Amino acid sequence: MRYVRNALVVALVVLTMSLAVLAQTPRRTDDPRNIAPTVGSGGSVGGATGLFTVVDGQTLRRGEYTFSAAYSNYDRDPGNVDITEVPLSFQIGLNDYIEVFFNTDAYRGIKVNSPTNLSGFYLPNSRINGISPAALVLTPAAFAGGNIANRAVFRPAGQQPFVQFPYVGGAGGGIFGTLGPARAGSGNGADLFPGIGSVVGGILPGLVLRTTGTGAGTVINTSTLAPAYLPDAPFLNRTWGESAFNTFTVGGKFRFTKPKSRIGLGLLPFYRFYADKPDDASGFNQLQRGASPGSKRGDFGLIAFGDARLAKWANVSANIGYTYNSSVKANFGSNNFTLLDRGDELNGGLAVDFPVNKYFQPIGEIRATKYVGGRTPNAFEQDPIDALLGVRVFPTRYFGMSFAYRYNVNQQDSNSFDGSGNTSTGTAGSINGVPAGFVTSDDPHGFLVQVFAGRRNKREVPTKPNTPAVINSVTLSKTEIVLPTCPEGQRIKAGSTACNDNSSVTVATNATDADGDQLLYQYTVSGGRINGSGANVNWDLSGAQPGTYTISVGVDDGCGVCGTPSTKEVRIVNCTDCEVIPPPCPTDLRVTASPSDLVKPGDTVTFTADATLNGASPNYTWTVSAGDIVSGQGTSSITVTAPAGAATSFTATATLNGLDPACTNNTASATVETQSAAPIARLLDEYNKLKPDQEKARLDAVATQLNADPNAKLYVIGYGSEKGGAAEAKRLIDFAVKYLTGTKRPALGIDTSRVVTINGGGSATGPRTQIYLVPAGATEPVPNP
Repeated sequence: MRYVRNALVVALVVLTMSLAVLAQTPRRTDDPRNIAPTVGSGGSVGGATGLFTVVDGQTLRRGEYTFSAAYSNYDRDPGNVDITEVPLSFQIGLNDYIEVFFNTDAYRGIKVNSPTNLSGFYLPNSRINGISPAALVLTPAAFAGGNIANRAVFRPAGQQPFVQFPYVGGAGGGIFGTLGPARAGSGNGADLFPGIGSVVGGILPGLVLRTTGTGAGTVINTSTLAPAYLPDAPFLNRTWGESAFNTFTVGGKFRFTKPKSRIGLGLLPFYRFYADKPDDASGFNQLQRGASPGSKRGDFGLIAFGDARLAKWANVSANIGYTYNSSVKANFGSNNFTLLDRGDELNGGLAVDFPVNKYFQPIGEIRATKYVGGRTPNAFEQDPIDALLGVRVFPTRYFGMSFAYRYNVNQQDSNSFDGSGNTSTGTAGSINGVPAGFVTSDDPHGFLVQVFAGRRNKREVPTKPNTPAVINSVTLSKTEIVLPTCPEGQRIKAGSTACNDNSSVTVATNATDADGDQLLYQYTVSGGRINGSGANVNWDLSGAQPGTYTISVGVDDGCGVCGTPSTKEVRIVNCTDCEVIPPPCPTDLRVTASPSDLVKPGDTVTFTADATLNGASPNYTWTVSAGDIVSGQGTSSITVTAPAGAATSFTATATLNGLDPACTNNTASATVETQSAAPIARLLDEYNKLKPDQEKARLDAVATQLNADPNAKLYVIGYGSEKGGAAEAKRLIDFAVKYLTGTKRPALGIDTSRVVTINGGGSATGPRTQIYLVPAGATEPVPNP
């Protein structure tokens, strides 16, 4: 045990020195919660920062300290004991995380209302109502009743002469002979004391609460083999006992979480020791006054604490702790014997406090102690539960007072026993469930009053209220972006410069802050993305569709964006400088007439235009060299009245409108001859270089008109390009003639005598082919390159 104690002390010193250098963190000026030391008493450790008996998560800061004096009254069982204590304590802060404290009882007064319930009143130097009470003790060394060793024997009332501590060797009187000597034994951790102590071990005897008859005919009605005692004053044998400065506690409080955290967690180790010990009659006399348990080695404890700041005005705290209590030992002769094996303590507490302002703090607590571990049995052991309700008042932050009412939840009354009246270690009769002769508790409640004063560091310097930054202006390089896109079926007009806007917008923000804080600019956009940072950035809207987009600019001066953001808009539109895309150039435009041979003046002729436009809708304009257009202007077919007079022919020309200006083949014509005195050569067809199948189709139509006039001839005139010249013209003529006169299919088989060829040489409009129908007697056509 000595090594454990020394190790704990060394660890405490090392931890204290290592953490003492940590920085000081002032408390907030606007925090209404003040701190004060615990009162303790009633089984709880006092002196550390906390509430009434529950330790909270706060610690004193470096250089802060507190003196506390309190008056505490509470009741305990067995014995219906009323205890009054005046605990004094001192605590001092080493840094943000550590404080150390010292606590002692300046005064302790104990009033026993039911002495027959406590074994201390059955010891040889005690009397109840002037006589020694009956008891159950271990068989004395010399027993006149026979050789009954290691048995519990009945010691009748008045049969124990007055013998001073240490009792051993004193005359037992009557049949008891000499008391003792003490001997080591398996008495539940305590040694055996023949003629004095109980058969279960220890120096305290078992109780005889009620007997019937007198003398040899005395019969025990209610008794316990085990002693009954108060754990913190087990040898008490005064109905009123007083002591002073007998119990001392030193300890440290270590907070693990940051000082300003809403959650406080830590550990509280402590060591409790006692001034008076059972080394002689004087020391044992103090223990019989109820001064303390009197163990020589003292007690070691550790409490885990935590609290949570639920709100500025509400806090909850919780404790769980374990205390190792050493046994009470004394020297009898040359040997050291255990008078009592004390049980360890498992403690728990829960509290709430409400710092409604810096002057007033209501507090509510509930705490419990459970005795655990191996120990000398206690016939009427009580695991006390207390509820405390009160208030703390702080006239200033360094001075205050506490007032609380303490309610003993589980005093030993009729509800503490089962219906048979059985005790924990013995069997006896009962009256209404209460063992016969047992005196129940009355008025078991108490109170506490505390006064404390000390030093508190200055609170942190109030921070100047933040003035939000002001956005003076947000300037955009443009508010409209015209995309280089046109509606479907249209294109940008040639040479237009109005429809190629850059999709990047420059954003320039001007903001000021009255506090001179560094500013952080934040941008939120409904489309696109922001490139860069600071007051000047680029807003990239590439890929965005037409519509309206917003940018919101906020400025953070350390408090978040607590000012008013500024919002701007950019509109994206399609190009308006557009034109309809013209149809593509035709690949095959021609005009045919019906009828196509000689007509009389006044007859009607239908001219029809045909072209391949790749799906575009044609729009035609017609002109005639003679005659009148009766109908169809603008369409692909018109009706024309043949001219009267000397005209020998008239021509209708179709022009395709709305084509790309680059198209050169957007006109075609057809000529119809009128009856006259002399026949004339008539141009049946004229075409540029065509694909073979297209040219053959044109030649088929020519052959049909030749066959209608058996006396006519066909004149095939070919023109080459300026570069190809006569050679290219010859190739065009050869293809047409071969198809018209050839005998090998596919060919038309026209007699070669009816086909005349003319090589027109090179032409600026070539390559092209002209085919004339020349009636008999008509003038042959002349090439016109």
